[in-house]
Amino acid sequence: VKFKGGKLPSSIGGLIHLRFLCLHKAGLSHLPSTMRNLKLLLYLDLDVAIGEPVHVPNVLKEMLELRYLYLPMDMHDKTELELGDLVNLEHLWGFSTQHSSVTDLLRMTKLRYLSVSLSERCTFETLSSSLRQLRNLEMLYLDCSYKIYLGELDLDFIHLKEFDLDFIHLKELGLGVRMSKIPDQHQFPPHLEHISLFYCGIEEDPMPILERLLHLKSVSLRSYAFVGRRMVCSKGGFPQLRALEISEGSELEEWIVEEGS
Repeated sequence: VKFKGGKLPSSIGGLIHLRFLCLHKAGLSHLPSTMRNLKLLLYLDLDVAIGEPVHVPNVLKEMLELRYLYLPMDMHDKTELELGDLVNLEHLWGFSTQHSSVTDLLRMTKLRYLSVSLSERCTFETLSSSLRQLRNLEMLYLDCSYKIYLGELDLDFIHLKEFDLDFIHLKELGLGVRMSKIPDQHQFPPHLEHISLFYCGIEEDPMPILERLLHLKSVSLRSYAFVGRRMVCSKGGFPQLRALEISEGSELEEWIVEEGS
């Protein structure tokens, strides 16, 4: 639906018994403050995707029943969202360290799926201490690729060596952060099955590390994830791999796959 002026009508706040609201690609630039009345919402998708910043009032903190929340990728600079009381959340997509405090994550111990958009306001040390409480995480995406792509942020996150990724239940991991070298094998979750890397700019061949992750079923290297020219998959590596994707921006010239890999 196209709403006049890109604004969701304030009358939406009258639907006080609403449980499910999806505004996916609805082309909205403004959300009304009356949304604070929707206190029974379980599912809220605000991924309105219009190519310009979205105004989101600080009303989500009152939706205490929320289980699923999808935030816009691009919000107005002055947006400040308090999310710390949403302790029932299980899925949180598009959490931004620019628009919310990373300590808000501390009480969301039921989270199973989380994507975090990183900004210069948040260090990996701060993020790591907050995520450490989320022991039920099954999927985690850390992403600053949007800012990198726009040329607004070019941080070297080689500090991943100080970052705790050792979540016992984590099965899927996505990293859209700058790093010249992939973290060591022991820094990855022990039961990881799927890994996706994008806009990393990795210069050293990541395969010697990745092929030792015994439970990996899929590896995706997308959008300038690996910018090296030589890749080697060794004998005995990737014992359970089913899918390998290499796309967009690869400089690969030589790929050696040893017998038994």
